Amino acid sequence: MVKIMQRNLHLGYGYTALAYFGITSLWVIFLQQRGLSLVQIGLCESIFHLTSLLSEVPSGMLADRFGYKIVLMGGRVAAIVHAIIMLMATNFWWFALGFVLQAWAYNLQSGTIEALLYDSLAENHATERFPVVTKNMNMIIEIATPVGVLLAGGLIHGHLNVTYLLYALSAGLAIGCILQLHEPFRDQTTPATDAQSLIAIS
Repeated sequence: MVKIMQRNLHLGYGYTALAYFGITSLWVIFLQQRGLSLVQIGLCESIFHLTSLLSEVPSGMLADRFGYKIVLMGGRVAAIVHAIIMLMATNFWWFALGFVLQAWAYNLQSGTIEALLYDSLAENHATERFPVVTKNMNMIIEIATPVGVLLAGGLIHGHLNVTYLLYALSAGLAIGCILQLHEPFRDQTTPATDAQSLIAIS
């Protein structure tokens, strides 16, 4: 079990690096290059934040009901579809849909990988290591995000579409990490039922 826990931690770190790879951080410039006005770009960002706000609790319910791996995979699939839409969209409404999917990609991974790794530690009575694990994950995020921005900066002159190809590739690799994760056992003394309300489950 200790080997499985260590493997989960390493895969979790790999997933974190891929999921938080900041290659699409220059999306505002990308949308300007695709012909959207500043007002339309602002609306896209508003759609992202509103969708994220409304989806945060339901996404947590999905993890409780279907398991961590399914939810993480769903998030990366949403990220891939988002990238495809961003590359192929021809009007504002397609871009708006892309940002809805980007919000779902964010919500489905928000806290999910951390919970999976915590439960992996709990299986081995090693939860005291969790602060170190979260520190490592935050360090990885702090490295992966600016590295992606730097790479995107090199593609800013007419090649930002490549950033979305790389984003889709990183999401695909992240799915590879997810598939290899061991889903830890969770002792749910009060399992959710269809009759339970949103407030009860959350």
